[in-house]
Amino acid sequence: MLQTYEIDVKAPKSVVKSGLMDPFLFSGVMGHVNILQVLDKTTGQYVAPGKLTSPERDYRVLYIFGTPETKLHVILGHMSGPNLSGGAIVYTGKSDDGKFEWRTEFIVEDSASGSKIRIGLDVTYKSSALDKLMGKNPFQLAEHFIQDHILPYLKLYLEKEQVVAPEPQGLPMTEVGRVEGEISEIATKIRQLMANMKTGAIVIKGKNLRASIQVKDGKPSHMKMIRGNQVITGNDVLANLILESGQAVAVALEVDMERILDYSTEYALKNVEIAKDVKNTGY
Repeated sequence: MLQTYEIDVKAPKSVVKSGLMDPFLFSGVMGHVNILQVLDKTTGQYVAPGKLTSPERDYRVLYIFGTPETKLHVILGHMSGPNLSGGAIVYTGKSDDGKFEWRTEFIVEDSASGSKIRIGLDVTYKSSALDKLMGKNPFQLAEHFIQDHILPYLKLYLEKEQVVAPEPQGLPMTEVGRVEGEISEIATKIRQLMANMKTGAIVIKGKNLRASIQVKDGKPSHMKMIRGNQVITGNDVLANLILESGQAVAVALEVDMERILDYSTEYALKNVEIAKDVKNTGY
């Protein structure tokens, strides 16, 4: 039976979706899913994250039930995601023997306070023995995942991060555009994001890469990309982004140069001092 819940959080939609698109963050929030290996697209084998060259959205996981105060039960299985379906971010999983299956989906929308998140979670047991092993029936376990793991993270951690994160002083920036999706598709839309920008930057963030493009009068002035231990600069950045795979977000930020100059001037007036040994020359 599908367990559903709806919650409003202060975090912006982009932040929520970025977190939900991270399978390692998602599995950690779930509390009972531990990613052991990831399917490598290049080799077709499940490998430890440190040996990945091109990750698929397919994982070997360990399902853990119980608490440190009680007996722990572990089950090997798989997890898949994040996948996009009808505007929802979807994860699915099952045990190796197929007797335990689950599916969860998140729909994130803008709201007056930040974001509205709709959560749906369905858990199925195909063996009555699992009721005793889990200590809960399927509906209760789905409710436990949502009430005791997902919601507390959204309320106590995600919102807190947004509250304490200060705006960089002296760097007034305004978001003027955003694109989310496959990195290769984002790369084709970067020039469109730059078109109406006077002075600012575009930052691109994916699971395994970070990139920044400084913009002046609608044109790139400096580009840099970090992928693992590799640093790429110049026009090679756009060429490499088109060849990348995986989910990412690109954010266009317009910088208010007038405010920066005002801030810098005020700072100078407060901190610049006249040397004591300077003598009046009469000029």
